[in-house]
Amino acid sequence: MYMPKIQTNKEELIRKSMLVFIKTGYFHTTLSSLAKACNIEKPHFYYYFKDKKDLMNQVLIYASDQIQNLVFDTAYKEGMEPSARLHTILDNVLKIHTKNKYGCLMGNTLLETVGRESYFKPVLCTYFNRWRETLTHLYLTTYEEELAKDMANEDVAKLQGGIMLMRLYDDKDVLKKVTDNIKTRL
Repeated sequence: MYMPKIQTNKEELIRKSMLVFIKTGYFHTTLSSLAKACNIEKPHFYYYFKDKKDLMNQVLIYASDQIQNLVFDTAYKEGMEPSARLHTILDNVLKIHTKNKYGCLMGNTLLETVGRESYFKPVLCTYFNRWRETLTHLYLTTYEEELAKDMANEDVAKLQGGIMLMRLYDDKDVLKKVTDNIKTRL
């Protein structure tokens, strides 16, 4: 049987796989479903990735890098007031997660894999630490260090909880109220 040569690259496979993982989770995703979504044969994945675990780890790194560009870097734009930076970050979070009906890939993966698969823990810890560092950086413009760190931890938890509840109740206002509440910090 003749198989047409399909041109793919690693980033394209990661992007398409990310959509599958966010919808079905790590454990419920098969290489067959990923291959179908990417319009390739299963063995093609092994050209770029050791296994499904390696692919998922690369997806998490890619997603984290996207958030770095869209969210975290905004905290360090010195040409903007700290409150404007915080508001921009939270507006971007709201935009990203109201457009995506499946929740936060990082939060979903954390909940699904904690205690079952430690391979992703370093990437997930790095991601959530970036969130805490980003918010702490902004809060240090107004608050003492210990309070700024505590507020950042609380707000990361509020955002993740807001994303989950928005998804559960299919109500965008849940996350909007969380982001509006956090905006009052600065």
